[in-house]
Formats: sequence, structure tokens, C-alpha cells
Amino acid sequence: MKPAYNIRSRKRQMENEEKAQLEAQHQKEVDNLKEEVARLTSLLEQALRDKSEKATLIAQPEDMHVTHFDPQNLGANRVSSEFQ
Repeated sequence: MKPAYNIRSRKRQMENEEKAQLEAQHQKEVDNLKEEVARLTSLLEQALRDKSEKATLIAQPEDMHVTHFDPQNLGANRVSSEFQ
């Protein structure tokens, strides 16, 4: 009966190793996605800052008011102005 136990034990060990390997690969992919989201967010923020600064420079001679980007209020002004 000892050889059957060893076979089951080895099979469980292999399954656990495979599971650990898959979990490690999954975690690596999650970390890569987080890094990519952070990089893209940074690029978007920079583009929005550049656009806002450009709009401010264009608006200054005409003394226009420029609203700066606030990600928490994204779309809020547009919706409220549509109903007014």
C-alpha cells in the first residue's frame, strides 16, 4: 500500500506546484497590468495638462475663463449644463 500512497502524494505535490506556478504567473500579469494602467494614466494626465495650458495661453488675450480638469467631476458640468 505504500507505493499507492507515494503515487497519490507525488500527484498532489505536482498539482500544488502547477497551481503555485499558475498563481505566480497570474500575479505577474496583474502587476504588469497595474504598471500599464499607471503609465497610461500618467500619459493622459500629461496630455490633459498640456491641453489645459494651451487653452489658457490662447484664452489669455481674450480674457476668457478656462476650467481646469478635475477627474472627480468628469462629465458633471456637461450634464448639468444640458438641463439648464
